[in-house]
Amino acid sequence: MRANSILFAVFIAVISTILGLSYFFLFKKFLFDYSAIIPFWKLIATYFFLSFLITFLFLQFKRLFTKQYWVFNLLLILFTFSSILIPIQAEVFHSDEEFFPVFAIPLHFILPLFWLAFYNLINSYEKN
Repeated sequence: MRANSILFAVFIAVISTILGLSYFFLFKKFLFDYSAIIPFWKLIATYFFLSFLITFLFLQFKRLFTKQYWVFNLLLILFTFSSILIPIQAEVFHSDEEFFPVFAIPLHFILPLFWLAFYNLINSYEKN
C-alpha cells in the first residue's frame, strides 16, 4: 500500500470512529448502556482493521479490473447488508437484549458509508 492509501484508510477509520463513538455515547446516555458487550477499544480496533482491509481489497480489485468499480461497491454493500444478520441473531445477556440489534446495526453501516463516499479520493491519487 502506498502512503496515500494508508492516509486514506486512517482518514476513514478516524471519521468512522468519531461518528461511531458519538453514536455509542448518545445511545448510552439516552437509552441503554451496551459498553459491557462492545467495549470502546473493540469498536475502534474494528473500524481501523476494516478500513485498512477494505482499502487493501479495493486496491487489489483495481489491479485486476481497471474500470468496474461498481462491482466492488456492490460487493461491499451486499457484504455489509448481510453482516447485520450477526447482531440480529446474537444472543446477548443483557437486561435490554431486545434493543441490541437497534444499537448494533447502525454501527455496521458507518464505515462502509464513509468509505463509499470518499473512495474517489483514493481513486484519483492511485495510478494503475
